[in-house]
Amino acid sequence: MKRNFLLIFVLCTLCCNVSFAQVINGDLNHNNTLDVGDVTLVIDGYLTGETELIQTGGAPFSVDNSYVVGTWYTSASENITFNADGTTNFANGGTYEFLPTQGYILFYNASGVPTYAMRVLKATSDYLVVLPTGSNVPVRYTNTQPISITLSQTSVEMKPDEFVRLTATVDPTSAGTVTWSSSDESVATVVSGFVTAVAEGTAVITATVAGRTAACTVTVTSASPVPTHEAVDLGLSVKWATMNIGANAPEEYGDYFAWGETTAKDTYNWSTYKWCNESPSGVTMTKYCTRSSYGTVDNKTILDLSDDAANANWGGTWRMPTDDELTELRTQCTWTWTTQNGTKGYKVTSKSNDNSIFLPAAGFRYGTSLSDGSGGYWSSSVDSSIAWKVSFNAYGLERSNGYRYLGLSVRAVCE
Repeated sequence: MKRNFLLIFVLCTLCCNVSFAQVINGDLNHNNTLDVGDVTLVIDGYLTGETELIQTGGAPFSVDNSYVVGTWYTSASENITFNADGTTNFANGGTYEFLPTQGYILFYNASGVPTYAMRVLKATSDYLVVLPTGSNVPVRYTNTQPISITLSQTSVEMKPDEFVRLTATVDPTSAGTVTWSSSDESVATVVSGFVTAVAEGTAVITATVAGRTAACTVTVTSASPVPTHEAVDLGLSVKWATMNIGANAPEEYGDYFAWGETTAKDTYNWSTYKWCNESPSGVTMTKYCTRSSYGTVDNKTILDLSDDAANANWGGTWRMPTDDELTELRTQCTWTWTTQNGTKGYKVTSKSNDNSIFLPAAGFRYGTSLSDGSGGYWSSSVDSSIAWKVSFNAYGLERSNGYRYLGLSVRAVCE
């Protein structure tokens, strides 16, 4: 009752002789030519009596779901902005409020006092038709800032259990929050732009903001047959593979993996890392976290097999070594810096037999760059935002840790 009384009071007390420019063509650039930047103010008398409420997809209007954002002009001398946060340049920097049940736009001045009202006859993504107080002629305002949304990819091919991150670009950025959906979650799922392939088939991933949509077609194909890989007995608690994950020979670098991810990618940083949320206030871990100051605590310190790059790519009993198993390799074998088929690295030889493996100095990836000349191999052990690894160069080797988003080599082990 208070809101209705307030609206009636405003409509009855506002001055009725407000002057509105009724210009057929608005030459906003003042260059005597209708071109980019100009708009047309249309007097649509035939629209009188239409009462379509402002809404998106049939839902009642709100700042979050409205597609009526951007700038709407009446003429070169009079323009009104409707911003997504409820502010406007009308009434000396005041605010506005849409009242769907009454079909009005109510304006407040900077002190929060209602000062003016417009009756909404029709609203679409392209134009707004209102009936100004004190006038009996509807006015149509053209939207000069249409909302658009695009995705970083429009199609992608994946294997089961692989994931890819889609990013949505929204213009203007104030248009609202992007929501994600999958046409078939038995094929692919999506959470905040992270798409995970589930099973063979095709699914359409859709991003939606303010009534606009953008789509990416995801095609999931059957996983390739797992090749047979050789395991070397170095007299330790586990056997070690002869080459890196993604390599076809011992001296090849192979693929680079962020810790806890199972596929290689182009860019390695927090914004592309699967198990974190990045915001202006910092980075928080969403899985494998032991301290609340770093994110959501689950007290996981060893990778699940589903997040293990070795097991995901080679299957069987292959997995990434633990920190203890990497330490065993480092301390109970002889490491010799050498060159094998043109590639520098370490020959790691058992102290109990003559068996050995070669670890190439494949370096690491940060952002889109590769820094080689050294070596870094992940373990499956983690401590919140950092994971344990072995690092080496021509001058020695050590146990170290690194941020989980870095792209490092993986050498698999099995029992």
